Amino acid sequence: MRKFRRMLFFWSLVVLFFIVAPTVVMRTRGYRFDFNHGILVHSGTVSLKMNPKDADIFINDKLEKYNLNRINNSFNINGVRPGTYSISVRQEGFQSWNKQAEVHSGLSTEFWNIILARNEYEKTFYKTSGIEKFFISPKDHHLAYTQMLDNRNFVRIMDSKKKAELAFFEIPLVQSRFATDELKENIEWAPEEDYLSVPIVEIMTNKKTGETSERVFYYIIEAPTEPIKNYWDLNLLTGRNDIRRVRWDPQEKGYLFFLSNNQLIRFNVNNPLALSVIAENVSSYDLSPNAVYFSKKPNEIVYKTSLDGQSEKTQLTFDFPGDVKNNNEKLIVYDDQRMAFLNSDKNLYVFNKGEHADYFKNLASEIEGLHFSNDGKKLLFWNKNEISVHFLRDWTVQPTRYEGETNNITRYINEIANVQWHKDYEHVIFSVGPEIKIIELDPRDIRNCMNLVTSNQKEFLATYNHSQEILFFIDKKDNLPELASIIFPESENFLGF
Repeated sequence: MRKFRRMLFFWSLVVLFFIVAPTVVMRTRGYRFDFNHGILVHSGTVSLKMNPKDADIFINDKLEKYNLNRINNSFNINGVRPGTYSISVRQEGFQSWNKQAEVHSGLSTEFWNIILARNEYEKTFYKTSGIEKFFISPKDHHLAYTQMLDNRNFVRIMDSKKKAELAFFEIPLVQSRFATDELKENIEWAPEEDYLSVPIVEIMTNKKTGETSERVFYYIIEAPTEPIKNYWDLNLLTGRNDIRRVRWDPQEKGYLFFLSNNQLIRFNVNNPLALSVIAENVSSYDLSPNAVYFSKKPNEIVYKTSLDGQSEKTQLTFDFPGDVKNNNEKLIVYDDQRMAFLNSDKNLYVFNKGEHADYFKNLASEIEGLHFSNDGKKLLFWNKNEISVHFLRDWTVQPTRYEGETNNITRYINEIANVQWHKDYEHVIFSVGPEIKIIELDPRDIRNCMNLVTSNQKEFLATYNHSQEILFFIDKKDNLPELASIIFPESENFLGF
């Protein structure tokens, strides 16, 4: 009897093993039993990367358990049967992220750029009452801002981390204003943060007739010494009245470029004799870390030379697809293969030597601004009501997008402003009215768009600093415009949490 029981127990274990083992093996390989159809199906996986990291993941409103892949810090939900699901990422105190998504047999459905914005952010205010515009220095150490007090114009410089003023410069003119709007330019920092170029409009009144006239010129300010003693009138220093598009040399200290009478000029502010003409008949130009690019009239052909202008000029384009009567006002260069042009009629042209085809074409009209992504694969551009992205290379990460493809990201009836890339280049930050928002590029289902912060200022400037992960913007405090900031997104430690 005992022997029989032992044999029965043994064979029961054998049978159980042959039942359980294949089930375990099939399950580990992603197979699940579909009770509706009575068959085994190969399941899929949902993979997510999100900020904040401790948010909850729901599939069809069911809270899911997930596995952490420490190699790429993604969260994986395995064993999801093929089908259409509602996926949601939620965290208390944050706006939620939602998508309808397809899960396919044996494949991973990936969402690697999920960002949740808080319902409300704590604003940090800086003592900058009366601020008009602000400009962050290249190394993020300083911040310059313009200010009008008692009809006097100031440029003030502060330590961006300590939030303490370092120096100020008062424009030594009775009637003047900053010319950032007229010239469509900004105050610009030199790469080493030791100089500022400041465009100014001087308003002159004829004492006899009472008529007014204006003169546009540039101050060069040595910064951030206190008090600021050294400054120059660039027009007076160079003997040129028509100066525009001032840009600092990215390599040599004290050198800058500008356009004057259709000439591209390189100049040393510490040596007025060091003025050289890089090229004639130039409509627009751009700088890279080691080269200067310029478009020449009358055919708007683009050339490239070294920053000092001494190397041979290389021709990069051989025609132009648009009306050359309308000069190019802006040339934006990523590299020799990718360039963008904005002409006086706000027509956007794109030159792309792609991986699959080459083209040079009119991409859009009525364009207000544009930015390449840091890898040169995307071009962000916008008009007053719509934001779009053009793909210059294939994007193989889900969701896949292809070279030459243009996506319309969002559109509003009210005017859009402050358009710029977020740090991941898969989100765009912008403002509509008083609200600053962030929207994802992912076109699957809906594009999640979240409010970041609301400014009390009617018209304001907002700038997202990628390296500090801080959004700076102008708000109103005690009925005066003042610089404010929020930290976005959530900070992570060295492990990614």
